[in-house]
Amino acid sequence: MQEIQKEIIRYVLDLDIFSINTYSGYKGDLIVKVITKNRQEVIDIRKFALSLGVKEVVIKEKIDTKQYEIFCVTADDDVYVLR
Repeated sequence: MQEIQKEIIRYVLDLDIFSINTYSGYKGDLIVKVITKNRQEVIDIRKFALSLGVKEVVIKEKIDTKQYEIFCVTADDDVYVLR
């Protein structure tokens, strides 16, 4: 696990979240997925993740359950990219 992922996890553990998951994406990217109902926490998590220099932050609003899914994507340093 990379240091950026650890920092995001440490940050969100102090918030009122439903769940947090980590996994590898399609092209070897590392993803931290956080689920919460609090709109302000979504903004705070996004701002914090971007301050760490993550590759991308994607927010998905699930209207039926009134939940937000935040995906913080970082590049995996151990994956080789073919050019």
